[in-house]
Amino acid sequence: MKSSVRLEKRRQELVEELDQLVYVRRGSVVEQRVKATDAQGHSYERGPYPIYSFKERGKTVSRRLHDQQQVQRYRQQIHDGRRFQEVVAELLRVGEALSDVAMETDTVKKTPHTKSRRTKRSSVG
Repeated sequence: MKSSVRLEKRRQELVEELDQLVYVRRGSVVEQRVKATDAQGHSYERGPYPIYSFKERGKTVSRRLHDQQQVQRYRQQIHDGRRFQEVVAELLRVGEALSDVAMETDTVKKTPHTKSRRTKRSSVG
């Protein structure tokens, strides 16, 4: 039972942590640099421009971020999104372990019945 109590406690901790992860986001923030050419034909690099990139329906979607505060918010939300995925994965493992403990407990409780031996009664006649 110690194992079951410990698992239940961990499960509750994970659920509470999930409750705190409100603003979550998938993807990443990267810096984009653009090569350009001036009027004399000299090439130069513009940027860096912060870009938020993520997958949606199998396609990559990118959005340009406009200020450093926005970049920091997106990075924090992405970090929290990754933590959300880790917590959910651990919650699944804990749930499976709890299920295993419950199955073991059921197996112990459901021991096969032994057939009672009937004693022969002598017929009175």
